[in-house]
Amino acid sequence: MLLNSEGEHLMLNLIIKDIVIQKKTFLYAFILAVLSSINFMNPGPNSFFLYVFSPIFINYMFINFALSYDDKNKSEIALNSLSIKRNDIVIAKYMSIFAFAAIGIIYSILIGFIGKIAVLSMFTTTITLNNVVTILTCGCIYNSIIFPIYFKLGYMKSQIFTVILITLIMIAFSNPNNIVQQRFIQFISNTSSLTQNSLALIIGLLFFLISLMISIHIYNNKEF
Repeated sequence: MLLNSEGEHLMLNLIIKDIVIQKKTFLYAFILAVLSSINFMNPGPNSFFLYVFSPIFINYMFINFALSYDDKNKSEIALNSLSIKRNDIVIAKYMSIFAFAAIGIIYSILIGFIGKIAVLSMFTTTITLNNVVTILTCGCIYNSIIFPIYFKLGYMKSQIFTVILITLIMIAFSNPNNIVQQRFIQFISNTSSLTQNSLALIIGLLFFLISLMISIHIYNNKEF
């Protein structure tokens, strides 16, 4: 999976393409970050909505709209008619996870900075390393589940799976007697931040690499 300079250049162009086509998404993402900061101000000095939820959802928005655009415009057919390796197309999609996560993080930091400049009392916290690790881990795990389904079954079926997945997660976390949730909270309470971050990154990267290999295999054997 080593890439030459030409492959890296092509992948970079594919990532830039996914960013450039989403001018409206930048506005939606900014509105979301602002609304998250309002939610952040109401209940008290809790940075979760601004510095974790907002970047994670912004990452989801950008990737979802990029996949929707490709599906609507039959971009895969056009790309496969060019001299672009299928591996590079898949890897570019996976690398976009980090690009879009960075956009979400930048927006949250910007809103938090503006809040502090405006001397709003609730903006007393800043983004932390734990927040960044959580954003990247969630982005890697979620998209590592969705991408193989997208490459195998297409955009619409991947969205159906997304709805089912989110519903199951909400049901699981809404149950206070959930043994997995209790064990997870207990583990978090009894481990250091370094251990938490290290394990989260390892799990996220494992999901990422395994999913990437599966998607490459699927895409290389796909007929258009």
